Amino acid sequence: MRTMCNSIYQHLIDRAQRKASQSICKFYVAALGFNRAGVCVVTRTNRPRFSRQGGGLHAEQLVMQQAKQKGVVRILICRVGRGGKLRPIEPCESCAKIAEKLGIEITSVPVI
Repeated sequence: MRTMCNSIYQHLIDRAQRKASQSICKFYVAALGFNRAGVCVVTRTNRPRFSRQGGGLHAEQLVMQQAKQKGVVRILICRVGRGGKLRPIEPCESCAKIAEKLGIEITSVPVI
């Protein structure tokens, strides 16, 4: 059973890495939103919004916009470096507060 859980988790990490690599921003970030049954119901990457630094839309922010409609209760965020390796990431203070208000748990993909 533990091996099956590990392979499912690895599949989710691989999926998040593939999605993050599709981002057109300086930092490749993806967010996967899960419902109560643990099914991934929405995936998003970060997007540029303004021409100034820090003016983009966060991937988790885009998932939270669909949270009520899709029944999202958990978000997995992932950042990928230019070489395709996992990089550390945490939600910003603003996204963390919004997630808490919505009752959504945000988890980061662990960097090994």
